[in-house]
Amino acid sequence: MNTLEKSYSYVFKNVLKAVNPVKKRIMKAECMVHKFINTQSVIILKNDGHMEAYKLMEAYISDINAGVVWADQDLKSSNHFYNPYNNKGLYGNSDAKQECISYYTRALNEYFHGDIKNSMFYLGATCHLIQDLTVPQHANVHLLNNHRSYEKWVIRTHILHDEFKIEEGGIYFNSLKQYIDFNSKEAISIYRKHSHIKNRHIRFHIITSMVLTMAQATTAGLMFKFYKDIQEIKSIIITEHKK
Repeated sequence: MNTLEKSYSYVFKNVLKAVNPVKKRIMKAECMVHKFINTQSVIILKNDGHMEAYKLMEAYISDINAGVVWADQDLKSSNHFYNPYNNKGLYGNSDAKQECISYYTRALNEYFHGDIKNSMFYLGATCHLIQDLTVPQHANVHLLNNHRSYEKWVIRTHILHDEFKIEEGGIYFNSLKQYIDFNSKEAISIYRKHSHIKNRHIRFHIITSMVLTMAQATTAGLMFKFYKDIQEIKSIIITEHKK
């Protein structure tokens, strides 16, 4: 980060501090959506037949949700943007890709240091970022393009429509990068395909029916990946101990 970016980041974060009391009220409502996504993702794991992963996530869902809430606190949301085509977030800030990798690595480290609750907390923070990247404005890195009005609309309506909810059909990838790239690229594509619709309610409804279900499917996939990674690392540790 160069000097100009550092200066911009300092000013930007001080502006955010000034509006932080308002942001906290909005954040509480936004986290309802993230928790909704987590709940549906655990159901997807069960219905897709991944019972051991389901049992683990179900047992620690409160810790996962705590991580989801924490991820938006203390101005961290300025790091929740990532454009997959230029590999950048908001100017002067970290980006969702870097933060996602950091949280996921921390989640694995905490697990193998015996702190499962803290591990699932950081998995929750990772889930938050994967979910944020399904929001077109987070992937477009464009704060002014109906960002707040869109998120408020989702908060108000996400539990009112069955097409915003899925209970099976997770999206399963082998790498964290695949989830980051898939969600951000799909979010941009979906937005571009429907941005011409003039009626805001119809536009938001169509976009949400696609991106919110994508968030549930990819979060289920991420949870399953975490479970698989744990099993693979355990196997390696056991093999090494036998030598």
